[in-house]
Amino acid sequence: MENKWKKRAALAQKETDAELVQEIRSLSGFNPPELTKLLAEHDMSNKEFDQLIKLVKDHTKSNNDKAKAIGNIQNGVEILIEVLGKLI
Repeated sequence: MENKWKKRAALAQKETDAELVQEIRSLSGFNPPELTKLLAEHDMSNKEFDQLIKLVKDHTKSNNDKAKAIGNIQNGVEILIEVLGKLI
């Protein structure tokens, strides 16, 4: 009997996760193909974008240090502004 409830709980969690992903996508209006298109428009690779995101998330740097570093990344500021614009 316990196994039956575990299976149902796992299924419910999976369905909830899928619904949450859909809700976030609908609220943000941003999806992976749009990001790929945005990177192509700004001539930025996925690897460069990953580095940009890691820089933004780096808790050891001050905001001023991050701003300077982002300014040194080609098209970094433009991409961040467009991504934020789509998310809010």
